[in-house]
Amino acid sequence: MVAAGVLWLLIRFRRAGRRLAVAMATLLLMQTGRGEDIILPAFDPVVDAADVTNVAFRGAFPAPLWTSYALTDALFWQRDNQTSNRPLIIAVDGAPTTVITTRDLQFPVSEGVRAFYGQRDPNQGGWELGYWGVWGQSATAFAAATPPDFLQMPDPLGGLMTIDGETATVKYNSLINSAEANLFTSSTEWRDHSGSWMTVDWLAGFRYVGVEESASITTECCFAEGTSISVPYAVRTRNNGFGAQIGNRTRWTWERWALEGWAKAGLLGNAQEQIQSPLIDFTGTPQRQAISTTGGQVSLIGDINTSLVYRLTDVWGLRVGYNLIWIDGLALAPNQFDFSVAEINSGTRLVSGGGIFMHGANLGLEARW
Repeated sequence: MVAAGVLWLLIRFRRAGRRLAVAMATLLLMQTGRGEDIILPAFDPVVDAADVTNVAFRGAFPAPLWTSYALTDALFWQRDNQTSNRPLIIAVDGAPTTVITTRDLQFPVSEGVRAFYGQRDPNQGGWELGYWGVWGQSATAFAAATPPDFLQMPDPLGGLMTIDGETATVKYNSLINSAEANLFTSSTEWRDHSGSWMTVDWLAGFRYVGVEESASITTECCFAEGTSISVPYAVRTRNNGFGAQIGNRTRWTWERWALEGWAKAGLLGNAQEQIQSPLIDFTGTPQRQAISTTGGQVSLIGDINTSLVYRLTDVWGLRVGYNLIWIDGLALAPNQFDFSVAEINSGTRLVSGGGIFMHGANLGLEARW
């Protein structure tokens, strides 16, 4: 009897449950009108979970919105001598032997400074002014001989300028300045694979490069006379290049770090001049008067930098990086030495086509606000 009662109760609850389900379905259909219009949102755990994380991460590191920036770097650059490798000093005991060439004048690390200031719209573009200079580049080569070996400049000029030369010193000095003004278009976007904001600037503008150099050869002779005589030969050059440049600058920003790099190329019209000092031999006789020659050349400049930035505050950051600079189509001072005599164009030749390659570190500060 007990079992029969339990079975009867289960049947009653089952029928009541069916009636409740039918009633709820009827009510839902009445509210929506048609059953097929019901669309439940689908959730993809892979896609939706990643989107939620991405949005949260981007909120923690918002897009950079600075509109002004300035930087200053101390430069420590090495320069490779790319002169024509001409003989400058020879030994004249028996067959002439080259002792010093223009390539022997190797520069140590030189110091300089770089500064930029600019303004930008984070979503459009902006403008900037920049300058860098490397000064005090100096190289020296020295040679000495013991009689009966003697030193002199290459003939035919060398045999006229000195006799019995025992020491020779060659010096090479250079000064380089660069200025630029650029307009650029800018864009900033989130990079999922690196978790950073990437700002890309495409720029075009004006570039000036000035290179001033001097070189000298000084021989000491006539020691047998009791006092030595110093016989100098000096030349100077000026290069002033003006033209247009284009380039790209890309900056990745994440947390307190940023990695920035740029590459620029410029095509310049270069106004050049070479200046020869008067040549007076060991007897005091003039061998050539002072002469200068001007000319023009198309020059190229390439400018590449990569810098890592650590943000000290919301405004200030510490910069450290590496640079490659190449300038071609220059009148370099050591290439202007002319050892010919009694020719109508002696000392008047302007030798262009030289190059400068520099590379080295930069260390400085930047401000963005």
